[in-house]
Parts: sequence; structure tokens; C-alpha cells
Amino acid sequence: MKKLLLILAALSLVAAACGDDDGGDSADGLSVDSINVAYFAQWPTPNQFGQADGTFSDAVGADINWLPFNSGGEMSEAMIAGDVDISYSQGLTPFAGAINSGADLKLVGIAVSYAEADNCVVNADLGVTRDNAAETLAGATVMTPIGNVTHYKMLSMMEFLNVDISGLNVLQAEGGATTAAAFEAGDIDVGCAFGGSIETMLGTGGELIMSGAEHESDIGIFTYDIVSIPTSFGEDHGDAVAAFLAATDDFNQAWAADKDGQNPTIATAAGMEDVGNFLDGELWFVFPGLDEQLGADWLGGNVADAMQGQVETLAALGGGDPAIGDFAGAVDTQYLETANG
Repeated sequence: MKKLLLILAALSLVAAACGDDDGGDSADGLSVDSINVAYFAQWPTPNQFGQADGTFSDAVGADINWLPFNSGGEMSEAMIAGDVDISYSQGLTPFAGAINSGADLKLVGIAVSYAEADNCVVNADLGVTRDNAAETLAGATVMTPIGNVTHYKMLSMMEFLNVDISGLNVLQAEGGATTAAAFEAGDIDVGCAFGGSIETMLGTGGELIMSGAEHESDIGIFTYDIVSIPTSFGEDHGDAVAAFLAATDDFNQAWAADKDGQNPTIATAAGMEDVGNFLDGELWFVFPGLDEQLGADWLGGNVADAMQGQVETLAALGGGDPAIGDFAGAVDTQYLETANG
């Protein structure tokens, strides 16, 4: 799956150049004719309602080249290389890691909050509970992505449960499908992933160690994805960034008013049979509005603090680089403010 997604992304990049090099106005008045947008397959969001038929592009006022990626780290690399203009629903942790390594990127919005859609699933036969986790998970084999929010949540949860992290056999995942397959085959004790892979593992003999709600209430971990850009793209085409954020909010509101009508189309665009618990049932996904994103709980303060905490945790428990200090400079609210009118 990872190779397929990278091939699709490469083909899309050949077909559409990034941005508008001459800086001239497009027919719709923007300073750019096309925008390369990174997104995740199997991750259904309301803007995908207009992905297949082009109505989201119409709302933005520029052609949108949707490029599927397998991880937030790959999104950062593509933005740094100049191949992606906007990353939609990039994980906060890989973005923070890129900033910590000196990348010239900006966080410009919140895409989605999803406490329950990113978690670790344990083999039910192990009989793991919060009270006995330190003993039952000693030396366990855990598969997780490395350097993203899933990894951060796993480390934080294991520390909270007094599990000896140094004694775990941690395997790097190449994607959720790989993790789910390894879990079903019995090759790992714990699989940590996001999206549909969680449901797959829960359906093949797995159970949660802690729920997403418990991560929030007991550990203080809030899980959400962001909208990010290369700093230079915002400087050159700030109108396009603001238009993208405004259109995304419009599609979020339209979906909220007609979930049943839109979900089948969104599922198809996301490459899924249905939207499952992401946009239906328990409603794992929450989409903050523009006003809310500008508040203190998000870009107005807490997001920069969360980046600091995540990088420090990965450095202390997962062997990551030490934190550089203040992450507030990586947060830019001007595009949200423009979109909010």
C-alpha cells in the first residue's frame, strides 16, 4: 500500500506543477491557478465530498491536485521539497518534529479532532488491564508508526501505565494495513494505528487498553490533525491559503447539515466502502469552526504548547531530538483570520 500511494503521488506530481510560478492572477482572482494538496487515503473528511466532482476546487477558486500520502512525515518532506503546497490533516507530531529539525513550515489551521480514531489495540488473549499492564505487557512486541502522534500516544500511555518502555520490542509500521495484518497473524501483541486499521484489529481479537476519552481525561492527550503549509507558499499565495481554509469550513458545515446524504460520496473519495465510525455512529471526527480554531484551546495558545510537550516526550522516551524551545513561531493565524472575515 505504501508503494502504491507513493507511485500515485509521483504520477500526480508529474501531471501538475506546484503552484503558479509567474505569480499572476488566476481566472478566479487568486494568485495561483493550482494547488497541490496532500491528504490521507482511508481518512474521510467533508472536503472530499467535492474532491471527485471538482466542486471543492470551484469553492477554492483554483484547481486542487489531491496527492495521497502514507504519513505526516512524508507530507513534511514533500512540503520542504516544494512538491506540496498545503497538507490537510497532517499529524501535529510529525509537523512539530519537522519544525524541531529546522523546517520552514507553518501551522495554519486545525483539520480534525479525533480522540477515538488513533489508538493502540492489544491482543485480548493477553488479558491486559490498566491495573496489570506493567506485568502483562512486559517485553511485548508493539508495532507503531515512529515519530507521529500514534507513537507519542503509545509512549505516553505506556509511561502512564508504568510499562517498562525500554523492554518493549517496538517495530516500525509501514502503514495501518501492515499493522492490522501483523496483528491478525499474531505476529505482534499490540498494534498502534489510526483510522480503519483500529476497527480491523478490534474485529480480529483485539481490545483497547485505554479509550481515547481516557487519554484525554487521565493523561491529558488531545488528538488532532492540522493544516500546514511551506512558509514561502503562504507568503506568495496567502489568498489561496485563506480560500482553502474558508472552503474547508463551508464543506464541514454542509456535511454537518446532511451527513447521511454526503457520507457515501465521501467514503468513495476516501477509498472506503463506508465512512464507519469516522463520520457516522459514534462520530469519531470533530471539525472545529474558524472561530474555535482561533481560540486559546487551539491556535491561540494550546497548539504551540502541545508541540513542545510532544517533542519533549519523544526525546525523553522515544529517542527523538531535544526540543528547540518555543514553537509559537510555527503557528500563523493570519490566513484563518482572513478566512473568518
